[in-house]
Amino acid sequence: MSTEIHDGIAVRVTRRFDHDPSVVFRAFTDPTIAARWMWAGRGSSPYAQIDLRVGGRYRIAIAADPDDDGWPGSERAMRGTYIEIVPNSRLVYTVHWDADVGYNRPGFGAIDEAVIVDLVAVGDGAGLTLQHVGLPGDVVSAETHAQGIEASLDLLSTLLEEIG
Repeated sequence: MSTEIHDGIAVRVTRRFDHDPSVVFRAFTDPTIAARWMWAGRGSSPYAQIDLRVGGRYRIAIAADPDDDGWPGSERAMRGTYIEIVPNSRLVYTVHWDADVGYNRPGFGAIDEAVIVDLVAVGDGAGLTLQHVGLPGDVVSAETHAQGIEASLDLLSTLLEEIG
């Protein structure tokens, strides 16, 4: 895995999986599978709603861990809209965090971020490039996002072994 942070506003992670790009793509777009890894194993009772079409919306949420400082409330969720879908190859979607904390707090001018996922066949596996863009420009947010992406992809790798 390789991770780069660009100007504090974007994170780019590359990774190889020992599975066909179609299997990795399905892990991003099947609500049952996406709910199991996108929050990197945090919280409990993960669930996802996915309307996989350009202009379709998604929401992925978990019940918060009571010891998790940061977001108030009992649920953590991210949601957005699909911008581009090329089956087994490319997925582009916005990200909005349902939380009144950090750069998403009221009056701060909450922003929507975007994720660009590109998959290519590499031998008998898949090469993934994931770019998370539109971060608020402080290095801390980019570093936190990079850590979360890496942890999520680690969990995805383990999960892919199960669903193969």
